[in-house]
Amino acid sequence: IGSKPSATPVFDGSHVGQWYCVGSRVRLNDAGQSNGAFQVWIDGELGANTTGLNWVGAFDAYGINSVFLENFWNSGSPQQQDRFFDNLVVSTQRIGCGS
Repeated sequence: IGSKPSATPVFDGSHVGQWYCVGSRVRLNDAGQSNGAFQVWIDGELGANTTGLNWVGAFDAYGINSVFLENFWNSGSPQQQDRFFDNLVVSTQRIGCGS
């Protein structure tokens, strides 16, 4: 979440080759207020949490209109590898991790 790292270092060398269930939650702010939130969950544990966000400014006629999946290794990957995104779900309720 920006400059807040997760407590689970999924991008370090000791975690190469492992699958993770990564979920995120966005709570839009009320129009004109900074009461939005963004959370990241890794394997069911809260990894990062930012509150006091102003996602939509004063607008109240719309909500989230896009979802982006990005991945960047700040210091470079510890080895050549691929990343896969599987079972992407967008929901109004928590999905959680399961088999």
